[in-house]
Amino acid sequence: MSKANRKIHLEGSPLSAGWICGLFCLPLLLAASILFVSPNFQSVDGGVRASPMGGDFLQEWVGAYVARSADRDKLYDLNHIKAVQHDQRVVGFSWPEKDYFPMVYPPFYYQLLRPMTVMDYCFAMKVWLFLSGLSVSFSFWLLFRFYRPSRKWLGVGGVAAMLFVPLIICLIMGQKSTFLLLILTGTFVLFYNERPFWSGLVFGLIAFKPHLGVVIGIAMLLKGRWRFAAGALTTVVAMVGVSFFVSPQLWYDYLKIVGGMGDYVETGGYLLADSHGMWGAVQLTFSQFNMPDWFIKLIALMASLVVTILLWRVIRGPSNPIGEESFAAMVLATVMLSPHFYTYDLTILLLPMLLMATSMSRRKPVPKEGLLLGGVCVGIFVFAGSFKTFATSTSLQFSLPLMIAALVLLGQCSLPNRLPHIEN
Repeated sequence: MSKANRKIHLEGSPLSAGWICGLFCLPLLLAASILFVSPNFQSVDGGVRASPMGGDFLQEWVGAYVARSADRDKLYDLNHIKAVQHDQRVVGFSWPEKDYFPMVYPPFYYQLLRPMTVMDYCFAMKVWLFLSGLSVSFSFWLLFRFYRPSRKWLGVGGVAAMLFVPLIICLIMGQKSTFLLLILTGTFVLFYNERPFWSGLVFGLIAFKPHLGVVIGIAMLLKGRWRFAAGALTTVVAMVGVSFFVSPQLWYDYLKIVGGMGDYVETGGYLLADSHGMWGAVQLTFSQFNMPDWFIKLIALMASLVVTILLWRVIRGPSNPIGEESFAAMVLATVMLSPHFYTYDLTILLLPMLLMATSMSRRKPVPKEGLLLGGVCVGIFVFAGSFKTFATSTSLQFSLPLMIAALVLLGQCSLPNRLPHIEN
């Protein structure tokens, strides 16, 4: 067989072997480009850096470093953490003493990252960057291998994803959103292939950011997906149980931290213009009018109730399985109902946008709502990098209307009289 005609002999794939290998390598190439271009990964000759090398990964590494040390019980001691983060002998650089990263994740998260501290920080941050890129590559592979309908869109979608501003910001800042994307992708493909327990087992890994598991977890319970719930509970109980056995005191300290986050979006350092959760968006818009806190929270609660109703409109009914549209709707609702969700976390929207494109393109004929939904997805993709700028200028978070519009259109498409023939 000639190279020109060599194809991947998998049904539904229009891509050659070379294209597929290139697609999976793209996130690693993007990570390599960021490593050589971004100031976050460049050394500074003398003086004090304006921000830590590796971005926010310093928070992960220092937490894991303390969890591995004899002072592990001081993991949530802010003074101790600040001292370690600014100890040049430990991290290898100096940065402003007034800046710091508090420890905000559960104890098991830092304990799982302890192997990263075997490496010095500057090398570990590079490993983290490439692991982050590899997570995107592996997400592509899972979709290509186990979600056959995506093959039509995965080529152009994967290339376009490299231009998605939240993904680029995530890699530059050393954030974890690509790992969240991988967890959600694994969750979806396992459920799609009728492995609900294993799907839940993977989904349970999202517990390091527990607020991101609430919407999907409750939706699955309401849909009676008990094996999914059992899998998720198994993972969470295992991680919590082992970490509690290692150090019960850390969990008491962590729960104190969680208990103090009730007014998190109202703190001085919180970037409201960068927030895409309903609470942050409402706080951004109404706080300029000197509205009382209780009124702002009431508005946020009412708006969240609307999002919940729109979500249920998509996934309701015993005959509606948790498929592409339902899972896409749950991820969109997760973003909007989260108490904390910054632009870099919008990386996870790559999955629902692909699922919506795949689902709508399989309908014959494509409904009008499906075409409008495609336009909304394009709007989210194109303007994601500008949401913060718009919000700063107008005190309005434009990501919310777009995501709400997507939920409305998904609900319209799922109505019994709007279900045209779907190709397998």
